[in-house]
Amino acid sequence: MIEALHLGSMLPATLGACCVAGSADRRSPLAWFGMLAMLAAMADTMLLPHPLVAPVVWAALLVATGVATAVALRLRPAGRGGAGDAQAAHPAHPAHPVRAMALHRALQAILMGGLIVAAGAHHGAAGGGHSAHGVNVIAALGVAALVFAVASGLLAFRRRLPPLPRAEAALGAASVALMSLPLLA
Repeated sequence: MIEALHLGSMLPATLGACCVAGSADRRSPLAWFGMLAMLAAMADTMLLPHPLVAPVVWAALLVATGVATAVALRLRPAGRGGAGDAQAAHPAHPAHPVRAMALHRALQAILMGGLIVAAGAHHGAAGGGHSAHGVNVIAALGVAALVFAVASGLLAFRRRLPPLPRAEAALGAASVALMSLPLLA
């Protein structure tokens, strides 16, 4: 069951990557790198019996990508959804779908990095190899990821974003939700 949920999380992540191809961010190397790194991390840790790269390395790469995305978002010049743009006082202002999606991608990358490590730790904890404290931390990450998924999905449908960014946000939320559910079991 857990493996089915993990594999099922790859479908919305892959479709979300397709949304990047058609979105306003399609020329952003950081958007592409983040989506491809996330797909590679998920494929390596979920499809292969023994990952080629340690899950903690994938997590570090995803967290670094999320932080880089957030920094790039913050440094964007005024008029392009930057910090100095009065219209963009809210990070997900509907006038700036690129800005809203950059914020979503940053949070998703950081959470997915944590979920990839937690999924491996959860499998070890199921065998009795970890303390109750470790299991509580994993469950807390699962709850946080699920809250992000629900909030992100709701915002995707309530904001006046174009269809592709809306679909990407909803698909990212679905992927994170499917990855977090086994951590709560």
